Amino acid sequence: MLSATEFFKTLSDATRLRCLYLLSQCKSLCVCDFMAILEAPQSRISRHFKYLRDAGLVLDERKDQWVHYQLNPDLAEQWRDLLLQNMQQVATQEPFVTDFERLKTYQKTGCC
Repeated sequence: MLSATEFFKTLSDATRLRCLYLLSQCKSLCVCDFMAILEAPQSRISRHFKYLRDAGLVLDERKDQWVHYQLNPDLAEQWRDLLLQNMQQVATQEPFVTDFERLKTYQKTGCC
């Protein structure tokens, strides 16, 4: 079970928060999507998703050579609601505004 300390500690990193925000806007995204949108190397993205998976905030699914992530639909209601409320709050702030614009542009071309 996810503790409050673990939940907030997981959210305390800017890259993880940006990844969660992007996932709150989509059903799922591939690692390559995060690499392009956040302009970050694969190793950095994968390291942060290990924390998110370990905390139970996201689920991963391998599709051929790609790994796709989604918010965990079985996340306890209290954590899901708190997470989504926070995502609404950051939606009007940078770098989340820019990330969302890149997401919209990137989804038109995509990599996988």
